[in-house]
Amino acid sequence: MYQDSDFAVFDDVTLPGRLTKIRAIIDPKFTATVAALQPQLAEVGVPVYPHLALHRRRTKNPPPDTWVALSTSKRGYKMLPHFEIGLWDDQLYIWLVVLQEAKDRQTVIDRVDPQTVATLPATFEWGNDHTDKTNHHPLTAAGWQQLKTAQTAKHAEWLIGRTFAQGSAFFTGDVATQLTTIQATIAALVPVYRELIGV
Repeated sequence: MYQDSDFAVFDDVTLPGRLTKIRAIIDPKFTATVAALQPQLAEVGVPVYPHLALHRRRTKNPPPDTWVALSTSKRGYKMLPHFEIGLWDDQLYIWLVVLQEAKDRQTVIDRVDPQTVATLPATFEWGNDHTDKTNHHPLTAAGWQQLKTAQTAKHAEWLIGRTFAQGSAFFTGDVATQLTTIQATIAALVPVYRELIGV
């Protein structure tokens, strides 16, 4: 279960220290979450593969967040629409993501039917920059239009999902309730994901 105490890994200001804590405390939870999501991921209709963030390119500064991504490729995820489940130092996030470097990004995004998005729960959010932990807004009808408009910017990204703030009920309930919330979030996003990948 993800707990408020997990955020303490980000208190370590050293690169090796933080990475060691991420490997020991957070990554096993990501792995367990992916295993628990197999029924929901099966609904995608094609194989989906996990990619734990390894932070290999970092040589000095510790990572401000960490995540597991899920994509249809064994080799990577950044060029493809993908799910991300991750932690900043003050929140857990579950996003369906199309990064700026994704192949045929605008064509991929245009596959999404607004009616599919309209069926998502009222608790869902949107963002257009996965590197900014404050960049998430309510996914209302107006919010959907803002997300679409934002795509005209050169470096815009496309994110739909949910965030859970440190100290919220998500972290203080029981394991079953937390897992159900994660599973329901992914299940709700699967129809949108299927449209993004064209299946």
